[in-house]
Amino acid sequence: MSKLGKDLISALKETKKKGVVTLQTSPDVGKLRKKLKLSQREFSVMYHINIETLRKWEQHQREPDTISRAYLKCIQNNPNIIRELVNK
Repeated sequence: MSKLGKDLISALKETKKKGVVTLQTSPDVGKLRKKLKLSQREFSVMYHINIETLRKWEQHQREPDTISRAYLKCIQNNPNIIRELVNK
């Protein structure tokens, strides 16, 4: 993962500690991925999400934690920018 991607995750963790990030619901990962016209493998590689984790989220076997929900929301709102940030 790029330094910028690591910085983004670090910033999200810091805002969580301060109580700034309080996302209670997660974007529907399957719908988001399909909207972006990506396979699970492509989405996983592009956004640095473990493929097994992604599958479990999509099958509702596991819910994303707060940091992951915030990250997914960022992807939902700005997929191209986030892709560029985490892949530099």
